Amino acid sequence: MEQPVKKKDRKVRKAILQDFINESLKDRKTPHKWIRIGTISNNAQKRIEQECGAKVSEIHIDNSGIIHAMGKLQHNLEPDDLLHAVDVINTTTDVSLSEKKHKFNDVLVFKKDIGGDITFLTEVHVKNDYLLVFDAWRQRKARRDPDAAKRPPEAYVRNESPPAT
Repeated sequence: MEQPVKKKDRKVRKAILQDFINESLKDRKTPHKWIRIGTISNNAQKRIEQECGAKVSEIHIDNSGIIHAMGKLQHNLEPDDLLHAVDVINTTTDVSLSEKKHKFNDVLVFKKDIGGDITFLTEVHVKNDYLLVFDAWRQRKARRDPDAAKRPPEAYVRNESPPAT
């Protein structure tokens, strides 16, 4: 039977992950670092094994994956979106094996609707018993600037051109 993760443990892990995200984004030149952000539930392990035949029990993330995901505006992520990785991997039923590999590793794609579709890509490291989150994005563009819809289009003009009439 699965051991439930205590709320206190979940909060501590999320706080550690949030600190790691902030540190990674603040100092992008730091040497390669990674942390374990969670364990894979029994049900998720079954879904993963069904998709790719691998048995893995941990979820990791590294600073380069955070920088990659957060560094691209088209990924449409806020730093707290990465905090959903463990929950998405453990609860979604929308799991698929990508046809492409990443650094010679199989890639699993996890998708879930959390305020809009969010996708996490993970490398499968069977030998070392973990998934490595290396990319993420949101499908539906949520506005980063909540006031953007209130401004008229000419508010975006940045040159000296006269406004359209």
